[in-house]
Amino acid sequence: MSITPRRVIVVGAASGIGAATAKYLHERGDHVLAVDVRPSDVPAAEHRQCDLRDPASIADLLDSVGAGWDALAHVAGIPGTAPAPDVLKVNYLGLRLMVEGMLPRINRGGAVVAVASTAALGWETRIGELEPLLGATTPEAVEAWTETQDPGMSYYNSKQAVLLYTKRIALSALQHYGVRVNTVSPGPVETPLLPDFVQSIGAAALDHAKTTVGRHARVEDIAPVISFLASPEAGWINAQNIQVDGGYIGSMIAGQAITL
Repeated sequence: MSITPRRVIVVGAASGIGAATAKYLHERGDHVLAVDVRPSDVPAAEHRQCDLRDPASIADLLDSVGAGWDALAHVAGIPGTAPAPDVLKVNYLGLRLMVEGMLPRINRGGAVVAVASTAALGWETRIGELEPLLGATTPEAVEAWTETQDPGMSYYNSKQAVLLYTKRIALSALQHYGVRVNTVSPGPVETPLLPDFVQSIGAAALDHAKTTVGRHARVEDIAPVISFLASPEAGWINAQNIQVDGGYIGSMIAGQAITL
């Protein structure tokens, strides 16, 4: 049980990391509102449906939830095998609209934790290319930007945009609302979406990650990190991206491993 129960909204709670997060928080005694585009029976105090492709659906959800929340865990996302405009609308714009709508509804001292991906590696080198996407604040504008891009890059673009957006909003969110904004970037995770990532990212890349670390992550590896970042114990962590990948990306960047 949590020492002090929190009120947390988990978006993308029907399956995978989102379901694990909702269940983890619920079992710790937190009041969880589980949100997904599909009906869900994940353990939670409340359940709502919301289509992140539709700003009106997001606005309806926000109008219905009221204020007094302690955290938003935005886990929802779709793989690159989905139509490119939908990938950007759900993974980036839907997240952005949800975060900006929730900030005034979260108590001071609260937090936003969004799930990005290690697939966003290298976002710092593409800021110029992503700038027009960050200026797209409607589905129509996102779709127009997507038409100028390689559809095969939609997943990478969406997750890189999430990292860039959350880092840019984090200081303002803390100053104006007293709310921290951080991201978690898992590597490959054993979820129902993993076969889609085999198709979009490639079996070789996933196999290399698995061989390097020893296994793919489980959803239970990710949920506690989200919970921690949403907690008062992480009260001075802001604008950070925590890679939860067993050390895979770190080993790639650092070069030749030291064998013990």
